[in-house]
Amino acid sequence: MHLRLATTRDLHRLAQITITSLVDDPTFDFLWPNRHTFPEDNFFFWQLKLKQYLYSKNLTFLVAVLDEQEPELVEQTHAAPDTIISYAVWERLGKSRAARKRRAEKNTWLNVMDNALVKLEAWSISLKYARRDADMARLAAFESVSKINQQECFSDVKERWSLQLLVTDRRFRREGTATMLVKWGTEEADREGVACCVETSAMGTRIYEKCGFDKIKTSVVNVGGQAESLQYVVMHRRPLVAHDVSVSSDALSWHSSVLY
Repeated sequence: MHLRLATTRDLHRLAQITITSLVDDPTFDFLWPNRHTFPEDNFFFWQLKLKQYLYSKNLTFLVAVLDEQEPELVEQTHAAPDTIISYAVWERLGKSRAARKRRAEKNTWLNVMDNALVKLEAWSISLKYARRDADMARLAAFESVSKINQQECFSDVKERWSLQLLVTDRRFRREGTATMLVKWGTEEADREGVACCVETSAMGTRIYEKCGFDKIKTSVVNVGGQAESLQYVVMHRRPLVAHDVSVSSDALSWHSSVLY
């Protein structure tokens, strides 16, 4: 398996992995309780969200891909080589030279155009269609609690990597792909001397603890008038070596030279 940057051609596969692999995550059921009734909405709006992630200059969208040198996995799962089996979306926060350089590398005129177009597309769709698979009140409550967590837990940690999303095809769990994607971010954070953070359901804490994350708090999301609630965990990881986040240009060029 190897890592590369996601591309536009990957979007269908990425949406497919998302809606089929998060079925046992309590967050998924809580926020999108009507996804079984409206599966087309679930796929459509997830693909739109992933497209927004893909073109955001603040995000690094990585995929783990199956190699030809792994015939046993190919045979067991009937998946073709070069099949995407896992992905992660990392955000680099901060205003240091290291953070600005990351954003500048992705801020090409083509990406700026794509980003503007997908924002316009999302705005147009929001005016024409009501999302039927989601509980919009729960989504709003979840976003509100997340913002509070960011203020309470990370207001004094301006420079950091934040893991926004980590998804693995259920057929390829426990093969090390998710760990590869998490370690990509932690190694970049160590290289720059900054922290990492993630908000995760309880089922995801084990992999993050293995990668050096510690629990900060458990948050609860609920909506007035509803009996059901959601609990999730806020975690962070300190850099192994803290140093000047300006970082040399040679160190910052690593992800471009390896992943493209």
